[in-house]
Amino acid sequence: MTVQWKPETCASVAVDCLNTFMKANGKLSIAAYQAAVKGRKLEEVQAELDIVGKRIGELRNFLFDHDVPALQFQDAHVSETVHGKRFHSLEIVREGQAPDFIRVFPAHALLDKNRRFGTEDQQAIDAIALPKSRKVFIRWFDQQMPPEAIVEPKTELIFMKDDFCMSPGTPFVHQLFWELRRQGRFYLIVFGVCDEICNLRNVLLLLSAIFNVVYVTDCTYPLDPDKRDVAIQYMKTFNPLGDGKTGSFTTITAQELMNEFSQALAK
Repeated sequence: MTVQWKPETCASVAVDCLNTFMKANGKLSIAAYQAAVKGRKLEEVQAELDIVGKRIGELRNFLFDHDVPALQFQDAHVSETVHGKRFHSLEIVREGQAPDFIRVFPAHALLDKNRRFGTEDQQAIDAIALPKSRKVFIRWFDQQMPPEAIVEPKTELIFMKDDFCMSPGTPFVHQLFWELRRQGRFYLIVFGVCDEICNLRNVLLLLSAIFNVVYVTDCTYPLDPDKRDVAIQYMKTFNPLGDGKTGSFTTITAQELMNEFSQALAK
């Protein structure tokens, strides 16, 4: 796939760059998982995650400064013990039950008791912040999209979802896709965690909707290192019908992307 590096044809997508996954004390910490299950040193894994987070922040700010709209897809769950059974997230294990780690998980990335803002565990890591952006939160339980939720260069749209994937995680994904397509933004620059879970599921959704995915490999990180290459290969071969022109998947590093983008704008 040959990427058309123009601000008006692109958008950036940060997937689940949250404390719960990317910090050692997170409820579903990647570093803690790899230390417990893969035998790696927690400090070593966390150092790698911190580097990835810093690189994501640098890339997001570069794209933001070049008028590429910024999107975030964030896990944002609720627990019946805090919010009542009516608002219990299907992805969170119920009290007294054991998580299967396929469909249900321990409570993580929870919203606060008023369901308006995230707990610290649910917040995006500080490293990816866009200080100059106008932030608009789109919560999965809202009745409708906020009127100010517009895909535009200086507005950062933060989609809170109740599943690892935007579908079925939020009822507003179709509105986002409609607007991206209406504007001709068919190149989506994707980064975040984890390669084989959140990233995989959301990338397949994007490819199914015939978007071109530019996957920034040094701005992503796996839960299980043994599954990273398999996941990336699966994404690469998922949609062969696009014939390299649409609904296609390509990989790139952050530095390569910034170089190519700058060169294209200089022409």
